[in-house]
Amino acid sequence: MQNYLFLGDSITDADHLFTPDNLGNGYVSILSRKLAHKNCTFCNRGHDGFTIAQLLHMLTRDGVENNWDIITLLVGVNDVPVEVYTDHTRIPDEFHFYYDKILEYLTQHTTARLILIEPFLFDTPEEYKSWHTYIEAESSIIKKLAAKYHADFIAADQPLRMAAAMQGADTITLDGIHLTPVGNEILAGLWMEAYQE
Repeated sequence: MQNYLFLGDSITDADHLFTPDNLGNGYVSILSRKLAHKNCTFCNRGHDGFTIAQLLHMLTRDGVENNWDIITLLVGVNDVPVEVYTDHTRIPDEFHFYYDKILEYLTQHTTARLILIEPFLFDTPEEYKSWHTYIEAESSIIKKLAAKYHADFIAADQPLRMAAAMQGADTITLDGIHLTPVGNEILAGLWMEAYQE
């Protein structure tokens, strides 16, 4: 039996509390179907609206069991509006601090393989185009921390944006942040590529 835990914001959450299997309607549910032939369980602990700091708080408050074989982390897009619309400077220093603390916590309390998905953002609505420098900064931080903690890093931003350019943004994203079923299939495919390596 293998156990897979998924942590993150609304993209992972995908209304998981409102589906019978508690996996939601996003990429986590798709992965559970792709791996249904294996003897494994899935747990979705994504939380709508979470920033990196809120995820760290949840982990240290609620704990994490050492029975996970793979823990996947996708978080960061909600930290961008904190940076853009408030006086609070989050990126890069605080983002690096909190992400590092999360990985330190997970490696101290579990022996799980870690899969880190970079945050992503599309070019519509127009204001999101100016947010990409923050997404790129977060991605650079995550990639370096993945090397530090021997975690797998999944580059998701470019493949998803390329798919939106080729197939039309409305085919891939609902609102410039969240994914359509097609977008979730692409993200699940990127996870599967990392998983199988």
